[in-house]
Amino acid sequence: MAPPPALALRIVSRYDDVSRRVDVEITGSRGVLHEDGRATEFETARLWPTVRALLPPLDQLRADPPAHRSPTPDRAPGPDWATECRAMVAIATGTDARPVVRTWFATDDELWSAEVGSVRLARPGDLADLLVWDVTGALETLVGQAVP
Repeated sequence: MAPPPALALRIVSRYDDVSRRVDVEITGSRGVLHEDGRATEFETARLWPTVRALLPPLDQLRADPPAHRSPTPDRAPGPDWATECRAMVAIATGTDARPVVRTWFATDDELWSAEVGSVRLARPGDLADLLVWDVTGALETLVGQAVP
């Protein structure tokens, strides 16, 4: 019998000149974090609190998903933006198919989302919101593949 399909995440962050990489496997209602040769189990229902604890200690990165969506101000980063960034977080989410990769940068008081060719201002909580969105979509893909 084949093992149940799993969802994988890779979380890479940089803060205060320290880099961190954590791999996450989710199979059904259970998840496992892999970091520095250690494996730590958690309940999938606690994915966001588990990931939040792994992120750099900046409120805009660790903010919960917003209860109500509001428009994000359309603003490009200023000329000193790169030197003002204090932290970077990249999260890859996927199954066997192509992963979704999202990259975030935090200054002292702002959160920025980066995609190929663009950087845009984000709201606190957007990282959590899109993580849940990406994981939900990947899990739906796995369920769809399992149903004949």
